[in-house]
Amino acid sequence: MKTQIVFEYKRILRSKIIWLVLCGLVILTTIPYFSLPSSDKGQLLSDYRMNQMSAQQGYDSLKSIPKARKTMTTMAKINQNAEDVVSALENNQSYEKKALKYWESVQSATNSGQLQGDQPITIQMKIDRLSWSINHKERATIPTKNIPVVSYIVYVLWENVTTIIWLVTFILIIINLYIPENGDFGRRFINRIPLAKWKKILSKSIVAITSYFAIAITSFIPISIFLMFKNGFGNLNQQLVSTADGENIIHQSSFTYIERTIILTTLLMIIILFFQLIIVNFVKQSLPQLGIMIGLLIASQNTSIFSKGLASKYLPMNYLDLNRIVIGKSEISTLFINNGNVTTNELTIVLLSWSLALIFIAMVLSYKRKTL
Repeated sequence: MKTQIVFEYKRILRSKIIWLVLCGLVILTTIPYFSLPSSDKGQLLSDYRMNQMSAQQGYDSLKSIPKARKTMTTMAKINQNAEDVVSALENNQSYEKKALKYWESVQSATNSGQLQGDQPITIQMKIDRLSWSINHKERATIPTKNIPVVSYIVYVLWENVTTIIWLVTFILIIINLYIPENGDFGRRFINRIPLAKWKKILSKSIVAITSYFAIAITSFIPISIFLMFKNGFGNLNQQLVSTADGENIIHQSSFTYIERTIILTTLLMIIILFFQLIIVNFVKQSLPQLGIMIGLLIASQNTSIFSKGLASKYLPMNYLDLNRIVIGKSEISTLFINNGNVTTNELTIVLLSWSLALIFIAMVLSYKRKTL
């Protein structure tokens, strides 16, 4: 089995497309850094000045309404709280406590019907994020060029590179996995290895998944080394606040987010790996296989095809963009995607069930094949 694994790793290393994919991922994971602002001060000032202006306009519009005195008092308080945040930012002071006070006043006014604007869940997400930052004495900031390594990795995975990109990368890595394309010597070598069929498949699966993670990790190394010396490693316990359905808030640390992403993506990769092993029994050439695999991923993004009926939540192609559907796409966003209220635990069960089913079918179909 060790000989088989070494042989498969050599095939991976000799593949030109693997090195091309690695270069592409390095570029893909590095480019987002150059689009980040040098400081979050300008964006925060702009946002809170806009909030202050809205509160002032609301206050002025109520002056001619005698019965609106209570609401006028509320708007004046919100206006003052926004002004306090702006003042703190202008003086380069800690602004989180003042910002929390502002959003709590906005939440109170929204709940009482005196104010309409942001969605209640969006307000609560901001309050939760600010509360965590205050309690842990960490700045609540938007991504800037001063971002540490951990926060940048989360930023890239969360906002820039969707899960489907990583899955396409995996397909490009495994496309020749079950097709010996190293000439007669390679075919004879593989056929002479005295291994049970399941051991050969296990060896190839181990090589495919470990090679993928090696390439994914390597793609982050250049920008991580740069950020490590410039901004430090960061905090794996950094609180992330998101929503998947617009009704429930998801609280998780950076470590939990990365862990869940790896686990769920691994299950999707296993599904793809053994789906390809099934395809190989009917389509021998690599290019048609590639077309089928990538075509399915692209088609699955059209939710009108795959997201209808009771079975929609049980189809793995509905979860190819894990960030949008389960873990939450944006820290503070009005973009809410409803996926039938499938939780992370439920999705893990769905993907695990599909993985086991495809492994069984693929092993049965491959039992009589002479070459893997």
